[in-house]
Amino acid sequence: MMKKELSGKVALITGGSSGIGKATAIRFAQEGAKVVILARRIEKLEIVSCEIAGLVGEEKVLPIQTDVSDEAQVRSAFRKTMDVFKQIDIVVCNAGYLYSSRVEETTLEEWTQVYGTNVVGSFLVSREAFRHWKNTRIPGSLIFVSSKNAISPSAQVSAYCSAKAATLHLARCLAVEGAPYGIRVNSVLPDAVIKDSEMFSPERRKQVAQRYGIRDEEIETFYRNRNLLKVSIFPEDVAEAILFFAGNRGGKTTGAILPVDGGIETALAR
Repeated sequence: MMKKELSGKVALITGGSSGIGKATAIRFAQEGAKVVILARRIEKLEIVSCEIAGLVGEEKVLPIQTDVSDEAQVRSAFRKTMDVFKQIDIVVCNAGYLYSSRVEETTLEEWTQVYGTNVVGSFLVSREAFRHWKNTRIPGSLIFVSSKNAISPSAQVSAYCSAKAATLHLARCLAVEGAPYGIRVNSVLPDAVIKDSEMFSPERRKQVAQRYGIRDEEIETFYRNRNLLKVSIFPEDVAEAILFFAGNRGGKTTGAILPVDGGIETALAR
């Protein structure tokens, strides 16, 4: 029997209760990894944990309620992971928060919340990952789930776009810093993932529809038609890109960005 790609590995995934994080946790588990899923909403975490346990066994999944913008909670999540699984090989910084508004209408509280989850959260999680890998001498793999908005600007989303640009450059800096220790850091840049995404709440869908002058039910078609390949981007598509960086296939790659966007002309930083 062929050995699974992530056999013997332990992966910690933030924002693991829905969308890209959930799809990545399931995909990693299918490839033999033990998975730790972090999210703020414990009820959703438990649902996903049960789903994964049904596939690979409850001993291979660990849900931990965590707000990634809270330093103490992030450190606690890493300690709990070590208590249960004794190692961490892969960390996926996926937790994100989106707020859409004209800049003159954006409050400091809203701006801070976007940066708290996307930037501060990515820093806190990656810092704990680096501390762990340097102490244990494990050549870890850190993957940031950024966005095509890290490269391609959009009106009325300045907080989110600039936050994602910050995390993209953080990943590049950490790739340089981690290389002497065998630590690889890469980024995946998806376009809008609507399926199972908490970012596309009913309120958010209404905002998008108003912004582009379309009906709510046309949103999926709108996003599909704006990319070169005319394809929808699903959580499972992004999970495959993350898997590439996590496993041996991406073992000689660091500091890279992999778009999963169907081809967005303003984001063609290839």
